[in-house]
Amino acid sequence: MTSAAAINLILEKVASKDKDFRYMATSDLLNELSKDTFQVDPELERKLCSVVAVQLEDQSGDISGLAVKCLGVLVRKAGEPRVMDLVKGLCEKVAAPSKKDSSSRDIASIGLKTVIEGAGGSLAHPAAALICSRMLDGVMQKD
Repeated sequence: MTSAAAINLILEKVASKDKDFRYMATSDLLNELSKDTFQVDPELERKLCSVVAVQLEDQSGDISGLAVKCLGVLVRKAGEPRVMDLVKGLCEKVAAPSKKDSSSRDIASIGLKTVIEGAGGSLAHPAAALICSRMLDGVMQKD
């Protein structure tokens, strides 16, 4: 089975209502992303970033924890526009004024840390600059 076919099968399982299926699918996704031979086209890259962002919000802490690990690997393989989209989404969750959703804020902050660690090279600086800018905006809005 080709990598793209395996990923598409995993993406179907990620949407399952069964927590165990979602966990195994997220684990399989992490394994596929971690392969040295893994290549992604722009359309699949968009899908993967979207799915990982959704998995970060999963009610199961185990699944969101695996999604954070996926995020670290994905930022090394995705293009800059997708990584910046992920960073923007995570920043919005961290800076959100809602206090009722602190677990989402916590996992988003861990995700941001993971993005910075995984980005490296020419991607780390723009990601860090965007994070700083968004966090400062969030602080200024709360005053």
